Amino acid sequence: MRFNDLMQTVLAAEKRSGPGAVTLWRQCVDLLAQNDRPGQPAMPANERDALLDRLDSLRSKVTETQRISTVVELGTRLRSPSLIRFFADDRPSICAAAMARARLPDDIWPDLLSTLGPTARGILRNRRDLGPETVRALKAFGQADLLLTSEGVEESVPVTPTAVKPDISLVSPAAPPVEDESQIRRLVDRIEEYTSTSRQKAGEAAPAALRPAEAAPLRRFSFETDLNGAITWVDEGPRAALIGLSIADPALPGGSGPDAHVSGAFSRRSGFQHGRFTIVDGVLAGEWRLSAVPFFDSQTGRFQGFRGQARRPHLHEVPATSDGDKLALGGLSADSVRQLVHELRTPLNAILGFAEIIEQQLFGPAGRQYRDMASQIMGDARRLLSAFDDLDLAARVSRGEDVVEPRPVDAALLIARIATRFRVDRGKETRPITISVAEGLPQARLDPIQAERMVQHLLRTLISVAPEGEPITGSCWFQPDSGSGRVILAMDRPSTLAGMDEVQLLDPGYGPDGDWPDGPLLGLGFSLRLIRSLAASSAGSLDIDGGRFLLAMPAVAVAPDDGPDIS
Repeated sequence: MRFNDLMQTVLAAEKRSGPGAVTLWRQCVDLLAQNDRPGQPAMPANERDALLDRLDSLRSKVTETQRISTVVELGTRLRSPSLIRFFADDRPSICAAAMARARLPDDIWPDLLSTLGPTARGILRNRRDLGPETVRALKAFGQADLLLTSEGVEESVPVTPTAVKPDISLVSPAAPPVEDESQIRRLVDRIEEYTSTSRQKAGEAAPAALRPAEAAPLRRFSFETDLNGAITWVDEGPRAALIGLSIADPALPGGSGPDAHVSGAFSRRSGFQHGRFTIVDGVLAGEWRLSAVPFFDSQTGRFQGFRGQARRPHLHEVPATSDGDKLALGGLSADSVRQLVHELRTPLNAILGFAEIIEQQLFGPAGRQYRDMASQIMGDARRLLSAFDDLDLAARVSRGEDVVEPRPVDAALLIARIATRFRVDRGKETRPITISVAEGLPQARLDPIQAERMVQHLLRTLISVAPEGEPITGSCWFQPDSGSGRVILAMDRPSTLAGMDEVQLLDPGYGPDGDWPDGPLLGLGFSLRLIRSLAASSAGSLDIDGGRFLLAMPAVAVAPDDGPDIS
């Protein structure tokens, strides 16, 4: 469609709302971006003004997020002076996005600056790619941009910054001022804000409320990359620590960057979730989890980069460490975790109770559809309760509150009983489980409750990640050592875990291979670390050796003549 025809179509469109308004908004922006640029024939003033009027009428029908998205999609194609002026008069967030991306020749900026506000000029001052004429013009506006203005005040007095504390005098207006407490309050607030900023520039200590050391740590932020994978925009956090980091290439040892899952998804131009990203220095140092999708030019279809979010990893996404750190879930202490679990378990039990009433029709007949929904809610609620129990148990183990009373436990009987529980459901075998136990296996010295928890968690975890119908196999034997020896339960890995090393197995955020439809609700890594913690509290261990998980439990000392034949 020719330009004139498209112009007439856009201008003739009736007033719209919802998606229609957004589409019309984008069409007007694209027409100005393409045809109102320096270096090409000037766009007729009446057509330019008509498009700007249409944009102004649509502004209230397009959300702030959608308007920011339009600016971001334009990127460096934002070369229209009238469009730049229009965005500069919008909300501060939209003004900031536009001023950071606007591209104009050095001789155009000086004339445009007088039509922009102090916010727009302030953002431009932070750019380092402006020409000398633009920089000179911005310096000329320096004092004007420091004016203190307020509604109802007829005169504004320029404030000249000094090396120590500015002497600010307020000139009364010619007419008696209207007693408006809110106007006076705003003016005083602006004076205090300027004074505090000047103190910090002069070397005075920042107020306690503004000291970085006491600020809340950043837990998540949104980001955008260019077509080469370099981060070019973030919504929160220190820009200097994030801008320029790349998601395109895997991190080198000791350097910042993503894992192979993220870089591989970038090279394929495909979205990814919970990819690992490491920052080695600064206030944001440590591991992050990235989720992002690619975006493309709406007209050419060309790849433009990725947009997504970054967050700190959850507890079950952090590999286990050997220093025995206390449990922390999203920055919570073990006490906080237990309190949170208690507060969540109460309403969840209520939901489960109501679902059971509907499913069993205790208060009267219920439709089949409602009973099916109630049955599904019951299943989900029981899974959540099981996860809460695991969290509560992990918190107790972390604090050393779980009382352990070791006593002789028949390991062979324990393993057989738990395996049968998972293998048989209502008299029918649902999952083939085969664990060969050596003859003459001695008893293990464990707390009976802890022993059942360890074996049950291990089998349940392996069953949840194994393909349907795949048998679960293992063996159990006695291993002598310098003490009384150990009972070893060795479980073979399911095929889904083949080839994964210990770090990957303990880190479900490793990639899509860590996601299973029926997998542990808190993640494979959390379950394995919980088993390891339970084993350690009973003087045992959980090791990952080749294609097996080795759960070692201390054995009861036996007389030499009564020991098992291990030859």
